[in-house]
Amino acid sequence: MDPDQYRSRYFKALVSGDQQAATDTVEKATASRMTLPDIYLQVFAPALKWIGDLWAARKINVAQEKLATQITLAEMEKLRLIHRARHRSPFRILVCCVEGEQHFVGARMAADLFSMEGWGVDFLGPDVPTPTLVEIVGDRRPHLLALSLTMKQGSKYARRVIQQVARLDVRPKVLLGGAAARDALRVRGNRLDCVVAGNAVEGVLFARNLFKAEHAKPLLHDYLRDLGRRIRELRTTTGWTQQQLAEATQLTRTYLVSVEGGTQNVTMDVLLRVANALNVAPERLLSHREEGAEYFHGSSI
Repeated sequence: MDPDQYRSRYFKALVSGDQQAATDTVEKATASRMTLPDIYLQVFAPALKWIGDLWAARKINVAQEKLATQITLAEMEKLRLIHRARHRSPFRILVCCVEGEQHFVGARMAADLFSMEGWGVDFLGPDVPTPTLVEIVGDRRPHLLALSLTMKQGSKYARRVIQQVARLDVRPKVLLGGAAARDALRVRGNRLDCVVAGNAVEGVLFARNLFKAEHAKPLLHDYLRDLGRRIRELRTTTGWTQQQLAEATQLTRTYLVSVEGGTQNVTMDVLLRVANALNVAPERLLSHREEGAEYFHGSSI
C-alpha cells in the first residue's frame, strides 16, 4: 500500500475508536519499511487533522476526538521503543507547548525525532507557564528550545518566552512549530536566534544544519570509532584476520588493533592502504552517516 492507503485506514480506525485496527495499520506500514517520520507526517498528522475537522464540524464529539489522540499517542509510544538512536549527540533540546496550548501531539513528534537523532530531549508537554518555562531553560541550558503553538493566542506567549529567555546568561536558539508559529515572527528583532519549521522533520533538518559546525569538533572520536567499526566489519566480511590485513597493508597488527578500536588517528596513506586491501573506495571508509539520518530518506518535508 502507498501512504494514502495507510492514512485512510488509520483515519477510519480513529473514527471508529478501534485501537487494534490502528495498531495493525501501523505495523503494516512499519513492515513495508515506511520510515518513522513518514508515518508521523503522512499517516498520523493528517489523520488527526481530519479528526479535528470532524470535531469542528460537530460530526464527532470531544470524547471521540480525545480517544483518537490517545490511540495515536499509544502508537507513538510503541514506535519509540523500536526506533532508538545508536549514537549520542552532545546537544540538548527542550520541547514544549507554550502557555495555554493544549495540543501537544506535534511537539511530541518533534521530541521523538530529535531523540532519534541522538539529542538529549526534555519534553515538558502541553500548557507550560511562561515563568516556569524560562526558569527550567535557565537551569537545563538546552542548546535549542522548541516551542509549539497551534492556537493564535499562543503567539503572544511565544514572544514573551523568547524575550525573557534572551536575557539569560546562556541563551538557546529557538525553534517555533505549529499552525500559529508564523504569527510569532515579530520576535526576529531580538538578539535570540529564531526560526519557524513547517513540520517536525523540517525542524530536525534545520537543527542538524545549524549545529553541524559545532558538532564536528567534539565528535572526532566518533568519526574514528565509526571508521574502525567499518574496517572491522569489512575485514570480517572478507574473512581476514587482523594479521592478514596487517600483512596486506604492510602495517603492524598492533596499529590495526588501535585503528579498529577507534583510538588511532590515521593518515591518508593508511586509509588508502586499507581501502585497497579491502577492495573498497576510500569514501566508503570516510563517510560519516549521522545516526537517525536514514530515517529521513525520502520523507516529505
